[in-house]
Amino acid sequence: MSVLKINMTYQCTAKCRHCRFACDQSPHSIVDFDLVMQCIDTLQKHNNLELVVLLGGEPGLVAEMTHTLVSEVRKRGICARVETNASWATSEEAAYSFLDKLYSQDCAVMFSLDSFHEPFVPLDNVERAIRVSEEFDGFYNLEVAYMAGPGSSNVADLRTDQLLAELSRRLGHLPREIYRGNIFFTGQAAYTLADSVAVGRGVPKDICDTAPWWNNGSFSSLELLILDSEGYLSKGCNVAIGNIKHTPVLDVIRSFDAHQHPVFSTLIKSGPFGLAEEASRLGYTIKTDYADKCHLCQEARDVLEAAYPEYIIPIRRFQS
Repeated sequence: MSVLKINMTYQCTAKCRHCRFACDQSPHSIVDFDLVMQCIDTLQKHNNLELVVLLGGEPGLVAEMTHTLVSEVRKRGICARVETNASWATSEEAAYSFLDKLYSQDCAVMFSLDSFHEPFVPLDNVERAIRVSEEFDGFYNLEVAYMAGPGSSNVADLRTDQLLAELSRRLGHLPREIYRGNIFFTGQAAYTLADSVAVGRGVPKDICDTAPWWNNGSFSSLELLILDSEGYLSKGCNVAIGNIKHTPVLDVIRSFDAHQHPVFSTLIKSGPFGLAEEASRLGYTIKTDYADKCHLCQEARDVLEAAYPEYIIPIRRFQS
């Protein structure tokens, strides 16, 4: 499957501690529609694009563009999915308005529910969005983020399980499909959550040869790409392969080779620890414990940003 994820904007209705993009409520730029369509058309022609995922930030903040992009994607015979926190589902009328334009195009929708989103998006909204989805008979699923996994004794995870149980009680059933996954301690999670779980975990030495690249055994493949509002085209973890505001997208994808990329090549060979060793030559001190390899990678990349400005996308911390 060839997948393009589009970060519509880094603005969000929430300000979650686990957000790997450090999205918040402050104004941020949004993607350029024409540039997005150029990217989609190029990838469909040259990379067998099969799925476009629209996310944020919160795509509900740019609802008109979200609906228009879904329509254009489906006209091209490409599958579409929208990932949202359901903050827009403040009433049945609002939920119908947002979802009708998606499900009428056979677009899938993913909702978020966990203790990280709870302070910003009421459970009522998620429940309402799911009930309307089921009335439309639209395909939806629920994404649930854990610090240490379902059933753990972590306070945040216990609250997440309570929210799921309450949602099931209200609906009379569990949502049709639930994706339960651990957070990756990258982006904002590296700054706000990682230290609370890092003690005793040591220094990760494993390499990054698969996820999040979805390479199917070939590091030069382009099975997963992410386009953001700044024009960066990346393969996840805020490591870019180019910027299509400056370089045509076809040139970017044709020239990409992970084995030659200054950051990916290190991750393939020696993992985030290799990046940390490189960062240590610029003054970084490798610690004794990290939450996971993403935590180590984030700290190393923070130091290496200036050395690789074309390839490492800066992580914005929450604005105060």
